[in-house]
Amino acid sequence: MARLISLTFALLFALPAAAASDVANILLPCDSRYQVLSPDGVQVAVRCKDHSLHVLSVPDGKELRVIPAEPRADTVAYSPEGLSMAIGFHDGNIEVASSKGSTVVKRWHASARPIEALRFFPDAKMLVAGPADSDAQVWEFAESPKLRATLPSDFGGIMDCAVSPDGKVLVVAGGDTVLHWYDTGTWQKTLENRDFLLDTFALAFTPDGKKVLVGGADARITVLDAATAKQVRQLPREAGSSVAVLDVFGDQQIAAIYFDDAGEKPPHELIWRLSDAKVMGRSDTAPTCEGVVGGKLWSCTVEGRTVRISQSE
Repeated sequence: MARLISLTFALLFALPAAAASDVANILLPCDSRYQVLSPDGVQVAVRCKDHSLHVLSVPDGKELRVIPAEPRADTVAYSPEGLSMAIGFHDGNIEVASSKGSTVVKRWHASARPIEALRFFPDAKMLVAGPADSDAQVWEFAESPKLRATLPSDFGGIMDCAVSPDGKVLVVAGGDTVLHWYDTGTWQKTLENRDFLLDTFALAFTPDGKKVLVGGADARITVLDAATAKQVRQLPREAGSSVAVLDVFGDQQIAAIYFDDAGEKPPHELIWRLSDAKVMGRSDTAPTCEGVVGGKLWSCTVEGRTVRISQSE
């Protein structure tokens, strides 16, 4: 799920790091510490400190669209193939537009609360929305937007969600620390996991759909069996940290961004190999965006008014 988390960038103490090659170096139109890459690698959405949103092409940096500070865009998500962009606004509106131009395909009022989380389904015909401190919503927007399901948690609203590669299973992490499994054909809850005592901030399916990766305030990544919701293994803890972002790429490698719970150290990124829970590398800078493009891990780092987009080799 792409919740708007401001990622501070800073130099980190060195450990082995994966080799990376430059994709683009783009001049930013504003001060920005948060960007979202399209899955096809041709766009980057830039959230500015003044709350405006600028969509730039990659690699030339051409400005394709500007959304002013009012209405304030709180979160952005691209469809899996990169052809559509969804924007959640502070006033509770949701907009779905073509990423190839400025045409707004659909726009509707989803909630009285700000939209803090959005996730497309694999077929890009439905969208999970997370209004602040509210139940998650599932919207179908092929024609007029229709609310297909409301997915409650005991409190705190949605923290993150993940959709299986075949689109048949939705896993939702709520502020109640419970993970809920839903059959997307019936919207009935099929499984749940109540083993977590602290909040979950990041969820991801493995590409084969057999496992669900869970990261959060317990400082580690937990691997669950997608068919049973039972724990398979846990990766070693990063003491004093919380897992905020998870991406799976390549031969089941995991990129995880960790935040210091005390706020005294900069965030850092570890690359794990899922098969043996071995750390393959650690970033020397904390990325301001991250995504998987063509099976490769892409990331952004900002220096002044320039964003460097690189690809892990």
